[in-house]
Formats: sequence, C-alpha cells, structure tokens
Amino acid sequence: MKYSKFALTVLFIATFAFGLSAQEITSFQGSWGDEYYQDKKRLSWKEIDAIMTESTVAEMNWQKYKKQSLGGLIAGTANLGAGIWFIVEYNDDKVVTAPAIAFAGTAIISSIFFNAAKKNKKKAILEYNDALGSKTSYRLVPTSNENGFGLALKF
Repeated sequence: MKYSKFALTVLFIATFAFGLSAQEITSFQGSWGDEYYQDKKRLSWKEIDAIMTESTVAEMNWQKYKKQSLGGLIAGTANLGAGIWFIVEYNDDKVVTAPAIAFAGTAIISSIFFNAAKKNKKKAILEYNDALGSKTSYRLVPTSNENGFGLALKF
C-alpha cells in the first residue's frame, strides 16, 4: 500500500512537471509573408514580437532581424527607383550605364540585408525554442538516503 501511494505520487508529480513546458514557435512561409504558430494557434506580429522578449538572446537576434529587414526594405525601394530610372533613360535613348550599375548595386545590397535578416529570424526562433527547455524552475532529481531511493523536487 505504501509503495503504491509513493508510485502514484511520483507519477503525478512527473506528469505535472513535464506538462508545464511552454510551446515552441514555428514559422511557415505564407502568401503575404511569414506566418508564426504556437502549436495550432496562429500568432500575430505583435504577439510574436512580445514573445521574443522572454529570452534575451532571442530578443537580441529578433531586434537584428527587424533592423536588417528595414535595411533590406530601404535598399529594395532604392532598387525600384533605380529600375524606373533605367527604364526612363532607356526609353529616351540615353546612356544607361549609371542606372544599370545603381540597379545592380541596390539589388545586391537588398539581397544581403534580407539574407542576413532571414538568418537572424531563424536564430531568434531557435534560441527561443531552446530556452524553453531550461526555463523550468524545478526538476525531478534521483536521490537516495537512509530511507532508500527516490525522486526529489529540486528548486
């Protein structure tokens, strides 16, 4: 009887301890950009931005992602302007060397920014998911004393 109560208590505590873990974030490419999910629940941009502040390393990478995305967007806008400049110069039968160089340069710069942003977003999500495993404030530890072997909650 004493053994079955102990086994049930340990089983209950273990079930409770392993059931408290937070949910991981996953990212999928959608039609209009990335979509973020926690299990089956879709997260808005504000929710994912707030969640990333829970881990300092994830927050740092997330902030880099946002800055590099903004840089890529600015360079992409400059690329659009250089493309329009190229078309106008070409239609007027003018020399298109400068617009072509500007168009190629801004395309390369924006792709560098967007590629770096994508890497930092991936790092931020992976760091957040990795930090979930170490966030519990207690764990079950095997222990032994004069009464025998067992499990102890370590805070």
